[in-house]
Amino acid sequence: MEKLVEKAKNGDSEATELIIGKFKYLIFKESSKYHIPGYTTQDLIQHGYLSVIKAIALYKLGSNSFNGYCINAIKMNFKALLKGEIKHFREVPNSNMVDFDAQEHYEFTLEDEVIAYDEVEKLYVALNTLEPFERYILERFYIMGHSLTEIACTTDKSYYKYSRIKKKALEKLKAIM
Repeated sequence: MEKLVEKAKNGDSEATELIIGKFKYLIFKESSKYHIPGYTTQDLIQHGYLSVIKAIALYKLGSNSFNGYCINAIKMNFKALLKGEIKHFREVPNSNMVDFDAQEHYEFTLEDEVIAYDEVEKLYVALNTLEPFERYILERFYIMGHSLTEIACTTDKSYYKYSRIKKKALEKLKAIM
């Protein structure tokens, strides 16, 4: 197995495919255990394959057993995905593996735009459920940049009243989204 991992680390795609094939059934089994919003079973399987590729890249030749290392990596990456610790397009910490330098800049992909559009759409639906007065306060606070003190000075209500209204409105939005 060490020789196969060494070949895969040196760029042999056939060796990588053989290693992925060896862990394919474990990936299927592990992916069936998780139900993560926004991920289909096929997405989870792909994530498992990425976990194997990541394990190949990070494994130090000659240390312990690659099998144990890879099995642990697959299981831990599924758990991390569930916890939301792995973000889109950033599964692999080594930027050379995907020819992507996150330090320079990040160009939004089509997937990012679709996700952002869906989130904005959800936000508008949630905003429409608020009372007009709640929406007015959030708009002045977040869009116009006014402080709650400034908002309170223009009306007869106190700062604390606006603070409670803002807090309630945000809790409503959070519950809906």
